[in-house]
Amino acid sequence: MMRRRHKKSRRGCLECKKRHIKCDETHPRCINCATVDRECQYSTPNLGLRAEGSPSGSASAGTSPQPSAPIYGSAISPDPDPASASIPALFMTGPSAPFLTAMPAFSSSIFPTMTIPPDLNPNPLNSKVDITHMQLFYHYLTNHTEIYRFAPGELQNIIVKMALFSADQPPFLIHSLLAVSARHLSSVHQQTPPTSKFYHDLAIQLQTQALSLFNSFDVDYFGQSLERRLPVFIFSAVIGFHALCDMLSFRDDDFSVALKRFTEYLKLHRGIISVMDGYWEDLKKTELSIVFQMAVPEFYHESTQEGKECGDLLRRLEAAGLEEEQLAGAKWAVRALQWVFDAAPDHAKQLHVLCGWAVIVPQPVVEMMEQGRGEALSILAYYFLALHYCRKKVWLIGDAGEFLLRGLARFLGEDWREWVEGALSMLEDFVPHRKKKKKIGLTLHPLFQRQMAAERSFIITRPSLDDASRIAEIHVAAMDENPLLHAQCPTPQSILSLQKFLEKEVIGCIRENVSGILVARDPVTDVIVGFARWTSPSDSPNSVKLEESASGARDIEGCRYEYLDGYVALADKAKERALLELFDLSFVCIDPAYQGRGAGKLLSKSVLNLAEKDGLPVYLESTDVAVRMYEKLRFRKVDKFEMRIPSRGGTGEEIYEEACMIWEP
Repeated sequence: MMRRRHKKSRRGCLECKKRHIKCDETHPRCINCATVDRECQYSTPNLGLRAEGSPSGSASAGTSPQPSAPIYGSAISPDPDPASASIPALFMTGPSAPFLTAMPAFSSSIFPTMTIPPDLNPNPLNSKVDITHMQLFYHYLTNHTEIYRFAPGELQNIIVKMALFSADQPPFLIHSLLAVSARHLSSVHQQTPPTSKFYHDLAIQLQTQALSLFNSFDVDYFGQSLERRLPVFIFSAVIGFHALCDMLSFRDDDFSVALKRFTEYLKLHRGIISVMDGYWEDLKKTELSIVFQMAVPEFYHESTQEGKECGDLLRRLEAAGLEEEQLAGAKWAVRALQWVFDAAPDHAKQLHVLCGWAVIVPQPVVEMMEQGRGEALSILAYYFLALHYCRKKVWLIGDAGEFLLRGLARFLGEDWREWVEGALSMLEDFVPHRKKKKKIGLTLHPLFQRQMAAERSFIITRPSLDDASRIAEIHVAAMDENPLLHAQCPTPQSILSLQKFLEKEVIGCIRENVSGILVARDPVTDVIVGFARWTSPSDSPNSVKLEESASGARDIEGCRYEYLDGYVALADKAKERALLELFDLSFVCIDPAYQGRGAGKLLSKSVLNLAEKDGLPVYLESTDVAVRMYEKLRFRKVDKFEMRIPSRGGTGEEIYEEACMIWEP
């Protein structure tokens, strides 16, 4: 790839001249030095010709930055002149938290070296697209909701649109997304080590290529253009997320090595702050405003309803005799972690804070961690505990929280045991082998036993309270193609309000045991991929349908109740014409990423099996899309109803129709 040439700068800093890269001449510290926290010195004093933060006005010419050490060690570099590892990343954004500064460049020596197989080792700047890249592309498109469980759906869609469907976007962004796709596949295939290792190695290679491509861009390319900085913002988020995946997957019995990796990860994740500084308000005016509207956590504001999980740690910190700046920073970091515990059972918000904690943890606390100070490492213990709390909700965590917390406790020894005792005590209540899931035994109808081979990959269980958030998330995602949903809830805000309502409703149903709920889990990741909800005379005489929860549904912000009430009236009349004693199969919803794999059939047949034991028929209402599937399960149409609703995405109206179906034992 040809490098851009630039005119030599007479007023550039000594560090940029030494590295033979173009300096933007910002005083007192240029962007190049600020990004990697290098000492920035000028041979002549600032003559007031350039304001701090302003880009150089000179045209680009000359050689591009000379690369430094690669991100994961020289053994994996696919180029004899590897890309610089100094590209930092930002996962979480928002109002400027106190103490945030650009971080020093990290040392690649702490990352394990990884030899890339020769057939996976093209030149990073001239690699050709092959079938493997297309597979990664397809996997990302069909699984991005699972990859980014912590991100709002709107933000996920923006990332996909910006990176994959915008022809003018820089190539480093698509490389970073393909790298994350490969990293996710390495987790999905962990039961087959050769396949998992293949994708893991490929992920490292693609990540290195992404950084190489990013470093090949001249600093003047970004200039003061917000449009050109948007991909940098997304890129920093993806690279930071990938780095967190790698950090959590690392295992070493020597916690000092793990601590070194973690502090270096913090530096990587924080460094982009200096590049984005001054653009936050502009960013809020773009389509990425969703980051601030839905994803920026509430702990940026004072809260009067904090929980007690971190109370003991806060009291010890206040009595530890720390310097004023250290104490303020430590309390800020702990407050952020307390917000994670307070956010339960909203796992999306919990995960968002955890993934962004590296950005908001104050600099004095990071320095104390690097020094091995017990006060700061005790804060880290609660971070690991928070990770463990969310381990079942996102694929990248696994047992990392427990592993790191126990390793940290051994590292601190008895002198600091009391500081982490609270975290260890709470951990004991959540370790997987101490609390096994209660599974229900279900025998399928003989008619369907021939199809079991394809469907045994999903595990059917009863949900817990912690699963309510995921069930509500799947409900909204699965119904996204249903035009009635968007007639009732036409805005993103109303959809979000609906999801919150559904989560509360599921929690209430589980606690009060007023309806039946089964979930299907992926046996590898333990992620819930779908659910079924029903009522029966033995459960409750009341339906669990959202439409019939009249009092609660009135709390849905932005809901157009004329279409909600109209649907309820039609559905009630249709049900009155059906049998009285029956199972009412209210919902069968599958995550779009898992649709077509048999989870819906398995859940439906599980409910049919229960109804058969009670000798009762099963009633449901279905759109045309699912009628064929239910007919294969021996449901038959007995009625239908229709209503006029606004056309989605346009003007005018359309006819919405549902079929009423009955299954008999």
